Amino acid sequence: MRTRVTIAALTGTLALASLPASAAGQAAVLTDAGNIVVNGGKPVVVGASGTTSVPVTMTVTGPAGKTEAGATLFHGANSTDAADARVNPGKGCGVNSATTFTCRMTFAFTARQTVKKNAMAGVWGVHAWAAGDANAQIEIPVALNVVRAAKLTVDASPEPVKYGKTLTITGQLTRANWETGKYAGNTNQTVKLQFRAKQSDTYTTITTVRSGTDGALKATATASADGYWRWSFDGTHTTGPATATADYVDVR
Repeated sequence: MRTRVTIAALTGTLALASLPASAAGQAAVLTDAGNIVVNGGKPVVVGASGTTSVPVTMTVTGPAGKTEAGATLFHGANSTDAADARVNPGKGCGVNSATTFTCRMTFAFTARQTVKKNAMAGVWGVHAWAAGDANAQIEIPVALNVVRAAKLTVDASPEPVKYGKTLTITGQLTRANWETGKYAGNTNQTVKLQFRAKQSDTYTTITTVRSGTDGALKATATASADGYWRWSFDGTHTTGPATATADYVDVR
């Protein structure tokens, strides 16, 4: 029978508690799993449609030829109570001939299927297990973030513009709505207006604004050099980051 251990801790790399193997006339080899990494330690970004693949790896140790492992990703207090908010099916690695091996799994987050409600954005958990002569299990309710994808647009005008005149830079910040399958305006968010001169490789933040109705963005700046204008959003714990494709303005 597997014994479940519950730990509430936020870590980039997760580890299972070891349980001793059965001493059935052989040297004890602990059944253990650790170094659990979900999506390379980055948030899982899911759009309004389509599927996002999420890799999961962990290092497993146990009796050679007797050890297997697996994991489930879920949203809720624990995997047992999250039947309507888990990534199905769970994944696993079959029995391996090595004493120590890397278990590699890939999960699929599908918009409007895996994530059906916007409220599912945020913290998700990992239920990982390893089984050999003994079993090890763990659940970590704050293991990864699953966020709604965001988009940004930008338009700088007039184009071209005379040196010293006023440029008006507009745009819109939107994010995926998992309930409608569309992108909708994301209001009251801090967004940076950035500029990169034609001969430069670096963007500089000129100002920050709050997105308005339907995610509308607007700022003004003095035209002083040819270059590229864009909006940039850092994201939140429920919404992914976004950067607009820059708009080039010729200053004459």
